[in-house]
Amino acid sequence: MKKSRIVLLTLLAGLAILLSACVPGPRVVGTPGISVSEDKVFVAYRNFVYGLNAETGTVAWFYPEKADTQVVFYAQPLVTDDFVYIGDLANDFHKLDIDSGDAVWTFSGAEGFYIGQAAEDEGIIYAPSSDGNLYALNENGDLLWKFTTDHYIWAQPQISADAIFVASMDHKVYALSKDGEELWSKEIGAAMVAKPLLSADGSMLYIGSIGKEMLALDTENGETLWSFNAGGAMDGVWGDPILVENTLYFADSQGQVYALDAQTGDQIWQTTFDGTVVGGLTAIEDGFVLVTEEGVVKSFDFDGSPGWEATLDGEIFQVPATNGEMLIVGTIEGDKLVYAFNMTGVQIWSTTPEN
Repeated sequence: MKKSRIVLLTLLAGLAILLSACVPGPRVVGTPGISVSEDKVFVAYRNFVYGLNAETGTVAWFYPEKADTQVVFYAQPLVTDDFVYIGDLANDFHKLDIDSGDAVWTFSGAEGFYIGQAAEDEGIIYAPSSDGNLYALNENGDLLWKFTTDHYIWAQPQISADAIFVASMDHKVYALSKDGEELWSKEIGAAMVAKPLLSADGSMLYIGSIGKEMLALDTENGETLWSFNAGGAMDGVWGDPILVENTLYFADSQGQVYALDAQTGDQIWQTTFDGTVVGGLTAIEDGFVLVTEEGVVKSFDFDGSPGWEATLDGEIFQVPATNGEMLIVGTIEGDKLVYAFNMTGVQIWSTTPEN
């Protein structure tokens, strides 16, 4: 098992130890959670969530007002038109005003920490927790229902017109009604940390697993429509796939990128690159971008041809965030925490936010 997987699994174990201990302060170092809107970049890292000016990288606001050694943020923020939603490692989930960073409400009903990104649909927030529950919250932060799995939920839930899809570390994918009732569950034989991906018509759900498979499931009943074997004996699919027209693109953690026919699972092409991918792929206008643990940002055309490349000082674990105008990359163990690139790979700014 490579270093990146050891780091991430150690992070989860360390977080559980941290939150069950009476000693203040984090004992683990995680990767920053980053999201971007049209004019702001949102960074969740250690004791603060930052709202940065997207053009300059300067700090517009930060939350909370003062650091609390027991409150640590690493989850990727969920950003809507008016609000930012973020969970912490002290088992609290926060709704923040997008312009000021002021807290609107805090939900404290979970028994575990938050490491996964929440989802939103029709004003309802779906927050995945390490206690194995998916929490459905209304616009006031009131609990509508919770659904319990047998392990951490690390991946962001995916939502169709009539169902919610949850990938759990208990090796199962769940389909829920909008009322939180289980419609079906599917055992796939390995843990999932990448978020599921819905087809354009909502009929298929694509999910990669640490068990080195990419699967397509029927969203009506959870039956396997096709499976594709990827990755080496010790590694698998850790990162998010993307779907462009009828082609599914994803990377395994061994340094392979695949393009599959989304309907059949047949391989269209495969290409190799140097490095280890944990975060997955980000779609751009003419292709996609990936980042490697070793600090490399790489672009590819949709035919697999390599494009521009940038090397950063540090390690990268999260998929790049984009608003269509720029790409935002977070690193650890390097010179800066956050880097901004334009869509042709030119660095615009870099910063380590301070308050």
